[in-house]
Amino acid sequence: MITVASGVEPTVETYARKYPGVPREVILKEDLLRLGMSLTDAAMEAARGCRTQAYYLFSYNISGHHDMKEGMSTAAPEDIIFRDGPYGLKRTWVRVVLNAASPYVIDVVDGKTMLCERGIPVAEAVYPSRPQYYGTTFPDGLRYEQVVPLLYNSYAFITTFRACHYWGDKEECKFCDINYNLREVRRLTGDHVTADAIKDKQKVVDVLDAMTREPDPENRMITVIMTGGSIVRKLKGGPDNATDFNLPYVEAIRERIGRRIPIVMITESQPLENIRRFRDAGVTVHNANLEVFEKRLFQIIAPGKEKYVGYDVWVDRLIKSVDIIGEGRVSPNMVSGIEMAQPWGFQSVDEAVRSAASGFEFLMSKGVIPHLDTWCIEPGTALVGHPPIPLDFLLRADLAWYQTWRKYKLPPFEGYGPMGGGPGIAVYGNTASVDL
Repeated sequence: MITVASGVEPTVETYARKYPGVPREVILKEDLLRLGMSLTDAAMEAARGCRTQAYYLFSYNISGHHDMKEGMSTAAPEDIIFRDGPYGLKRTWVRVVLNAASPYVIDVVDGKTMLCERGIPVAEAVYPSRPQYYGTTFPDGLRYEQVVPLLYNSYAFITTFRACHYWGDKEECKFCDINYNLREVRRLTGDHVTADAIKDKQKVVDVLDAMTREPDPENRMITVIMTGGSIVRKLKGGPDNATDFNLPYVEAIRERIGRRIPIVMITESQPLENIRRFRDAGVTVHNANLEVFEKRLFQIIAPGKEKYVGYDVWVDRLIKSVDIIGEGRVSPNMVSGIEMAQPWGFQSVDEAVRSAASGFEFLMSKGVIPHLDTWCIEPGTALVGHPPIPLDFLLRADLAWYQTWRKYKLPPFEGYGPMGGGPGIAVYGNTASVDL
């Protein structure tokens, strides 16, 4: 046990006693995702040359740009491996969530980059290596990683449409800062990668082609993830729906790099015929993110999704998509913790866990495998300043998800790397459910 004179004890220690069946890696990861972290000047200096945050769909941070040191949001690592330390932790990938007020700080201690909680070292921090293609530029000066960055040394992450047509208080998802963040990054950086909402198709395939030639196995691309904001109105000179907009990208990618690497397509809910079109073009996985299972909360939290599609149609399409594209290939995101968003959500952890667990039970019994993303309370959203969700909820929701997945003998949800094998195996950094 690690303690200091004041009696302060690391959270991972306290919760390991409370949840003896939950790996310490899971406890630490969820606490980092809900509370974020900050980096000292020494830790930032140690990060020079690593794979840093390349561009943004959401801010993924709790602190706004104005609350951080200048350059922090672009010079900080995109994600970090935490391992070893006093608890002998297995390798655990975690998305970096920056929060200047977090009790978790990365610092250099005795020559090692360490994660500390209120000054107590809890794990070694290993920064991600920089792929060879980073820094390569197009003739117009645009860097390759600004078109397609590599996340968790594994995922080619493409935001085909950088904005979202769900607009304003009556349509935007309450937890989402996609449009706000686009405005902020344009204002602060003037970076031309963000000037156009639509990614250039030829540049996308050129970067992916370069990624397939990455010489370092550690940075081998294992998945292409395509995502972006919802499209419900006609784009300038283009289509008025996500399927017709994204299919040319899929076709161009498949023509250039073949079908060896899976493609995960994330769009708003689509008619079933469009799911077939995606499948036939070479999409491996289609995720129409449900966000929250409770119908009443869905209608409040995701008003644009309710307005343009509706909860019942959304869920029905998810279930029927399994017969089209297969088990493990329909994996809508659920924002873990949004069940307790106030003033609309559940007041108690018990109620919120029951609601989340009922969603896992219903969806997984139909072959739909929801994947969790821990709610990051971002600036620019309707819920900015909301208190962090209790760690107890996140851990219990993770357990409910894992137990239900095991109950129905489901395959891993495809395209996000290995999962289901316990700590040290998963590479997805947005939830600890996969580390169970």
